[in-house]
Amino acid sequence: MLAWIIVIVVLLLILIFPVGIDAAYGGDERFLKLKLGPFRKTILPPEKNKPKKKKKKKDEKPEQEEAEPEEKQKKKRRITLDDVLTLAEIGLDALHRFRVHLSIDRFRLYWTASASDPYSAVLQYGRVNAALGALTAKAHGALKVRDEEIRTTLDLEAERPEIRVRLIMSIQIWEILLIGLCAGAAGLRWILKKKRNERAAAAAAKERSIQDGEL
Repeated sequence: MLAWIIVIVVLLLILIFPVGIDAAYGGDERFLKLKLGPFRKTILPPEKNKPKKKKKKKDEKPEQEEAEPEEKQKKKRRITLDDVLTLAEIGLDALHRFRVHLSIDRFRLYWTASASDPYSAVLQYGRVNAALGALTAKAHGALKVRDEEIRTTLDLEAERPEIRVRLIMSIQIWEILLIGLCAGAAGLRWILKKKRNERAAAAAAKERSIQDGEL
């Protein structure tokens, strides 16, 4: 009994583990990491590995591809426009669910507007603030933003703008499983419906051929 309780507790802990990315750009920080709970795995910049020795391969004769029988080629199902639209609908629904469950745990954006002349720098500063205001409102309506800090400053002496970004976003494992189960169930319903329609069409064609033979 105790062993089962431990297994259930471990599974629950795994399901509530958040997975996601931790990324930064600007200044001295430029990296992309995958995160699983408290653990991080650096993707960019790539870790330097020791060069592996290349093994000599023996000369192998290329295998000739066997031609598929004509019967198998005829049995291959063709994808229709309705199939493409149905699959696209399932994919868009999964993306919508993913967006709803995705969490922006931390977002930092520091923009220092500057240009070669002061007038261009002031224009850039105004445009950046107007764009960020519109984008922030849309982001809050579409995503769960838990921690956010956006700051813009103006530097009339520098010649180039300076941008620093930090983004940490995650989604829990149980939420990913839920999205996959919903998409899988929708796909299964589509496959079963497609098979029923194919059987009905085949039966109707067979019945018509019998009637034509009797005539």
